[in-house]
Amino acid sequence: MLAVSRTSATVVQEGLRAYADRKIFRNFVEEQGKDGRIRFRFVYLGADVMNLEFREQDRTLVIRNMLPRVSAGMYADLQAFLQRLHDSELPAYRRIDRSSAEAQFVRKRGNVSLVFRVKGGRYKYAVDKLIELASWIRTYLQGAYQTYLWEVMGEPVD
Repeated sequence: MLAVSRTSATVVQEGLRAYADRKIFRNFVEEQGKDGRIRFRFVYLGADVMNLEFREQDRTLVIRNMLPRVSAGMYADLQAFLQRLHDSELPAYRRIDRSSAEAQFVRKRGNVSLVFRVKGGRYKYAVDKLIELASWIRTYLQGAYQTYLWEVMGEPVD
């Protein structure tokens, strides 16, 4: 039997759809964009709508404006947090494998986007790790930036 070749876009679409099918995402919408870009919108972790863009040509998954109104100090701290997650000393389940993907935050006009660059064709790994990373970021914010979550993200106070 011949193996069916799947494009990177298909792997990303199927990976994200699997999360929606398992009800991990709510209100999942997929749209074809310009220049081969695919945009996905969904609610994850009870947050506002996440806007994820897959750019096949650049091999990137980008969560646009993931964190609004981030100060320069908080941005520097978030960058350091992200770099620690690339540390090869961490167990595989708790780190981002640099040979498979690299993550970075990009701050523009105070809004922070998460850029995930896929390496070695590891698109399934990238989708899964990106979703895990969104959860890790949320957990980090709950410990280090509760006031930010309350005041900016509108999360209820416990």
